Amino acid sequence: MTRPSPRQWELFRLYENCPPPLPPLVFTQLWEISYSELATLTGASRSTIEHWFSSGESRREPAEQFCRRLAEIHLLWTNSDR
Repeated sequence: MTRPSPRQWELFRLYENCPPPLPPLVFTQLWEISYSELATLTGASRSTIEHWFSSGESRREPAEQFCRRLAEIHLLWTNSDR
């Protein structure tokens, strides 16, 4: 068995303060990324991403799991220089 390193404990403390789920629209206002890159980050299809940003009958709300994933990525990216 391996003990967690001090760095791993630091990462835990950082993650413990993870912000609430972050909607894709807000995420793309914070980070300049394409729909394809957003699909890669969330694991959703490009088509699903397009539905999140469409209007009318084809619009879909992103599932919470995707918004949580974006919050995690945002947290990591904003703290990547630490």
